[in-house]
Amino acid sequence: MRFYPRFVSLLGLTLVLTACTQPTTPPPLTGAPPVDTPVITLPTGRVLTVGIGKAYSTVRAAVAASQDGDTIRVDPGTYTNDFFEINTRITIESTSGLARLVATVAPPNGKAIITTNTDVTLRGLELTGAKVADRNGAGVRYQGGHLVIEDSYLHGNENGLLAASAPAGSIRITRTEFARNGLGSPGQTHNLYVNEVGQVIFDRSYSHSAVVGHEFKSRARTTIITNSRLFDLDETASYSIDVPNGGHLTVTGNVIEQGARSQNAFIVSYGTEGLLRDGLNVTISDNTVINRRSSGLGILNPGKVPMTVSNNTLFGISVPQFLNGTTGTVTGNMTTTNQPTLDTSHPFTR
Repeated sequence: MRFYPRFVSLLGLTLVLTACTQPTTPPPLTGAPPVDTPVITLPTGRVLTVGIGKAYSTVRAAVAASQDGDTIRVDPGTYTNDFFEINTRITIESTSGLARLVATVAPPNGKAIITTNTDVTLRGLELTGAKVADRNGAGVRYQGGHLVIEDSYLHGNENGLLAASAPAGSIRITRTEFARNGLGSPGQTHNLYVNEVGQVIFDRSYSHSAVVGHEFKSRARTTIITNSRLFDLDETASYSIDVPNGGHLTVTGNVIEQGARSQNAFIVSYGTEGLLRDGLNVTISDNTVINRRSSGLGILNPGKVPMTVSNNTLFGISVPQFLNGTTGTVTGNMTTTNQPTLDTSHPFTR
């Protein structure tokens, strides 16, 4: 079964700058060239505080007052229906633990709890409950620039992260968890869905239990998934990783588990909607892959793109089933009879 998401509307004007508080151009990785973006240094901005007895009682008010270079520091607590759109190059971070932004009504812009239009760093935030009339709401809606998400938790939304196309932009996600996002059938909402950005990096993070949709879906020119966990567990997710338009793909050092209730036999899908991106450099190496589905298969590669698929450890699936006819550098893949223990702990460290 294959699922085709609805396309999201694009931002009319995209600002192409790097983050003001933290450089967002990631280091180069083999086989996946980074986005070539300038590094712009801005003067240190102000610190705006949010919480009981602080300068601002809502994050929305602090964002409205912000200027490029500012940091918004949010006390722990629950901020209900605190929706905002960011047009300044800022950092929003919790002072400790997670600051919880909960949606109980639809965001007024019909998009997301947080909508980003420029260079933004989000750190230590929990985002949950986003639902909108067109059934495509998100914890975070990216619309341009360079976005960093760290030490955060996005769960129970229609989409965890939904990114519009911004070919010169980038997204970097570190130590962040995406859980139980999605609306169910027909599978058009996902834990993460990134349209055509220059580069998306998912590192030391955890995506699990997507509802019918995918654990990770990317149309980016370069997609890098490293040192992370992608688990279906007992949910009904489809692909663990879906890269439908090709491009550079690096998947290394991860643990990937296809659950018994997965809606699709394949674990990794590449180029199923046309090889539209420049560069067909694919590395899938040094991962642990667990299949609990009765008829699981590994790589769906209809374009027969040669790949580097090496040194993966497989449980519940044979090497031929995993490769599924993929050619290229396919060496060192092996099966194990010892079922790996899944680490289901939160990745965030705040």
